[in-house]
Amino acid sequence: MDQHLLEVDLAQEGLRRKDLMKKPIQRRTVDYGSGITRWFQERSKIKSFRDVRYMLPEHDSIVDLLPPSAYQYNPSLNLPTKYIHASSNKVKHPVNVVKWTPDGRRLLTGSSSGEFTLWNGLTFNFETILQAHDHAIRSCEWSNSGDFFLSSDQSGIIKYWQPNMNNVKVLNAHSEAVRDISFSSTDSKFATASDDGSIKIWSFTEAHEEQKLTGHGWDVKTVDWHPSKGLLASGSKDNLVKLWDPRSGRCLTTLHGHKNTVYQAAFQPTHGDLLATCSRD
Repeated sequence: MDQHLLEVDLAQEGLRRKDLMKKPIQRRTVDYGSGITRWFQERSKIKSFRDVRYMLPEHDSIVDLLPPSAYQYNPSLNLPTKYIHASSNKVKHPVNVVKWTPDGRRLLTGSSSGEFTLWNGLTFNFETILQAHDHAIRSCEWSNSGDFFLSSDQSGIIKYWQPNMNNVKVLNAHSEAVRDISFSSTDSKFATASDDGSIKIWSFTEAHEEQKLTGHGWDVKTVDWHPSKGLLASGSKDNLVKLWDPRSGRCLTTLHGHKNTVYQAAFQPTHGDLLATCSRD
């Protein structure tokens, strides 16, 4: 009996020593507090872009790093150039959608398994995993107010969500996959683009279809609502970009600038004077 107790004590002592020899795990995080504090100190002195302190390529200059809003005169300074971290779920599936929450603190991802994962944007760990759809999630869009977001899947279903991940409404919107969603500037309406070749305009509060826009010859991959006007831009697998009047449902013009599938079309978010498109060509 004494021999057995001695062996147990030795085993426990070995485990304790092994734990002490383990290297501490370095958990990275994003600390934006110092930059915001620095901005509060500096902004009263800044009258024009010439007064903003330039970042020097030295490690000691990190104390002068300001938040993105301080570099509006030169947005290129806000481009991230350093890899920080990679996160993955226990069960790995292709991720089709990546969206920041309106407050910028969390990252929402939608996978081909129909799962939503909410990630902490500061510590990089997941906070919530939710089986949101029965089919692959294809798009997700926050309202301009940040009070709701919409998601769509491969089967043509659209779901209404609150920020706390509470599903409040389900809408059978299209007969095929819904590839993109875009809100109007007032959030009273939204547009959807689908592989069934159509664009639909919906009343947000009533979840009622108001217009069906047809004119593309193939799957519609993207739609974007002008930030201030009644104007829609869409892109399709037929290589075309079309501009639409959402009130009448009429196609205003067709742009022939690509030679392959148009995957994204987006108006300049501040003024809407420019339209950017990207294609498989």
